[in-house]
Amino acid sequence: MRILYANDLHAFEPFEPHYPKAAIAVPRFFEYLHQHKSTIDLVVIGGDCVNRGSAQIAELEWVHEQLCATGIPFQVVAGNHDIAPSRAFAERYPGMEDMEECPLEQTNFGRLFGEKGIRHTMDLAGYKGVFLSVRDEDTDGQVAWLARQLEDQTPTLLFCHYPLVPSRSDGFCHTWDYGRISAVIPQLVDLIQCHTDHIRAYFCGHQHINSVMPIARTPQIVTGSVGVGPCCFRMLDITPAGINVTTHRLPDIPNWLEDAMNPDRSSDHEHPTLIAYHWGNEAERTFTIPGPSCSQTLTQANGRSAT
Repeated sequence: MRILYANDLHAFEPFEPHYPKAAIAVPRFFEYLHQHKSTIDLVVIGGDCVNRGSAQIAELEWVHEQLCATGIPFQVVAGNHDIAPSRAFAERYPGMEDMEECPLEQTNFGRLFGEKGIRHTMDLAGYKGVFLSVRDEDTDGQVAWLARQLEDQTPTLLFCHYPLVPSRSDGFCHTWDYGRISAVIPQLVDLIQCHTDHIRAYFCGHQHINSVMPIARTPQIVTGSVGVGPCCFRMLDITPAGINVTTHRLPDIPNWLEDAMNPDRSSDHEHPTLIAYHWGNEAERTFTIPGPSCSQTLTQANGRSAT
């Protein structure tokens, strides 16, 4: 089974793009899906499909139409631009992350993508795929729902928008941006730690970089943005031995570093350059998630252990 995993499209139709590069990258992304649809079994969008989803449903409708037009089965979870996570950030970004004072199912995102976009499980070639949209105070009971999904201890791939542990040892991603769901992060981390032997990976985005960091023995896999910065996505090839993960840039995107976030704070010991910090090291771009009968240590394609 081959899954194309992407996040942070920041699609903008019919409005002006929030990130200028998205005007080039988002159409290229959907062109890529059409060109390669015979080789992709599932598309997963890990949040921030759009910029103004909680304020304007039109952007979400456009993305939904584009995904349906590819003919590829797809699964989407919500990011902060799709469903505003807290009142505090809604006040900070009016018109962008407007707070929808209603259950998740009644938000713009929930009305369009339905229960499947809010909380969903599906078989992924022997793994249990768990897809979760969450807000900060979790009045919708998403964490309790997730706990129930993990009780059977089936080998699981967990998808949500937000990183839960620092994705870099220093620089801006060491502290940014964990505040949008700060109240619920400890509960999610605790759940993953309690089930780390069978949660084989936690996929997320939000920070527009490529990173792999551990939550106990479960790798937190952050993927760079489609619409800004690296303009990239990951391929997950599920085999009996494990899941081979490769990272790909969209073709013909010029000057990808020109809009890299916080360039003056984009370095740490493991990533001393701007390119390394955002694009990630080799072990963060190409690696294997071992199968259920193996240890949780990631390996690079060349057989070395990944950090």
